[in-house]
Amino acid sequence: MVQLNLPTELLRTFVTVIEVDSYTHAASLLGRTQPAISLQMKRLEEMVGQPLVQRKGRGVTLTERGGSFIGHARQMLRVNDIAVSQFDRHTENSTLRIGLPVDYGVRLLQACMTQVVHDNVDVKMEIRCDLSRNLIDSLRKDELDIAVGLYPGGDQQFLYRSWLEKPVWVTASGLSFEHVDALPLIAHPYGCVYRDRMTEALEKVKRSWWIAFSSPGIGSVQQAILDGIGASCLTGPTMIEGLSILPPDSGLPDLDPLNIGLFYRQTRLGQHGHQVVNEIEATLEAALS
Repeated sequence: MVQLNLPTELLRTFVTVIEVDSYTHAASLLGRTQPAISLQMKRLEEMVGQPLVQRKGRGVTLTERGGSFIGHARQMLRVNDIAVSQFDRHTENSTLRIGLPVDYGVRLLQACMTQVVHDNVDVKMEIRCDLSRNLIDSLRKDELDIAVGLYPGGDQQFLYRSWLEKPVWVTASGLSFEHVDALPLIAHPYGCVYRDRMTEALEKVKRSWWIAFSSPGIGSVQQAILDGIGASCLTGPTMIEGLSILPPDSGLPDLDPLNIGLFYRQTRLGQHGHQVVNEIEATLEAALS
């Protein structure tokens, strides 16, 4: 039996078409004509013996088989690009756009990215901090190339690696708010996964609550907890000195785990992008192990 070998140029065309949702745009990015892109897609589908994409209006969507195949295609391209980068030392002129969440491990990830920037002074990097939901939305809109963010779970476009972490209820040391009728909450603005975890858990047990303090910055949230304004939920990378984890018998409901994802667009990554992804992955792996 002859083993089927899939050409990386066809895989790159396939991934690019899906990531930019257009044959024409993919042709522009890959330096080919639109008919050439169509022929490459047809050739790939003939090789695997299955339709991988389908046209919907001006857009392109994955078939069921295409959805299960694209993850493997992206991984194969990643291995190829990392291997090639060992020999190709040409400095890229493109800009890497990186999104870091304000609602999860921002100090940890910012320190990681600061080191990467210092180690690659010839690479232009634009780093943006925002709520996870906004970062993932920006990645889908092609406004970011790499992003770390909390997400609901399930199969997500551009997801490369994911981790689970259990959030815990925290207050300033010595406080519990055990006997108050309505729990004062400290949270990020609406749309934050941490906030959703708290409010959903409280509503399940019919515990009253109100937002006593809201801020997009993790530093402000941490300070408000230290000041005794209310309770909140945090994870390991966002815990600081002076905060206490409330025990299970504190009267507050259990919180569901958080999904932390590392996302990237293969089309935009390039040689240095893989290095950034590797550094972020190693940082999160060490923090969550």
